[in-house]
Amino acid sequence: MNAVLRFARVLFLVLPLGAAGSALARKPPAKPVQPLLLAANEGAAGNVDATEIALRYESFKQIVEKTLGVPVALVAVRDAKVLRGSVETRAYTLVLSRPVDVLAEAIRDFGYQPVVVARETGNALFIVPKDSPIRTIAQIRGKSIVTPDRYSYMWRIAAAMMRDNNISISEQKVRSMRDQAAIGWSMENGFFDVGVVASFSGVGRTWEKRGGRVIAKSRDLPTVPLIASPKLSAAQVAKLRAALIALDSSESGTAILKQIGVAGFKETSPDPFLDLLKWLGDLEVRK
Repeated sequence: MNAVLRFARVLFLVLPLGAAGSALARKPPAKPVQPLLLAANEGAAGNVDATEIALRYESFKQIVEKTLGVPVALVAVRDAKVLRGSVETRAYTLVLSRPVDVLAEAIRDFGYQPVVVARETGNALFIVPKDSPIRTIAQIRGKSIVTPDRYSYMWRIAAAMMRDNNISISEQKVRSMRDQAAIGWSMENGFFDVGVVASFSGVGRTWEKRGGRVIAKSRDLPTVPLIASPKLSAAQVAKLRAALIALDSSESGTAILKQIGVAGFKETSPDPFLDLLKWLGDLEVRK
């Protein structure tokens, strides 16, 4: 009987240890690291859908992942209203965009900081057919004008350029189109007297080569900036900046830049973006 009691005591002591070991074995796995969001916006300069943007920026996204050592999810954004709302809430950790105005507002108002900007600048172009009698922007008053989508970056620049020449865009015969390729086609077929396109669009790059004329060009503007939300530390931003500036020093990096249509990146400060917003002024913006 004593032997039975001793066995029972040993079993009583061992069973809790086994249960504790089993509980440790069933410890839940660590929560997966949430990917940071990288938003890419091509604007209306190129007629591309979300799938094309995802393919175009995949290699760029991998560079960001490798540099920061965290997973990155790419978000293709085409609607400027969606982009503006998302940076207001800091939903995107990183944003790369050809239209610059929303990113400039994010830097001024929502704590974002510029990481890099494309080495080449951009412009808004006022274009006319080869045989047009219009020679200067001062002569577009009363003419039929086609611009990118109302409230878009190029529309705002066109409005500022017209304002600087004492012409109110709201008082002119202006039609807006979402895609700049459609603007080029409309101009080629004589539907409008004057068109507005970005210098980095397909139409802007080829208009003069194909015989058309440019009657006005905006000031040089920053293009394709990458900005970072306050979620990234100063050390992370510096590390990412160095990696992106160095892309054009290797064959593989140059291929990545070519894929997203950038010759190379350089460092920048908030100043060019703040200067841009001062020049644009209090022009109407879609809210």
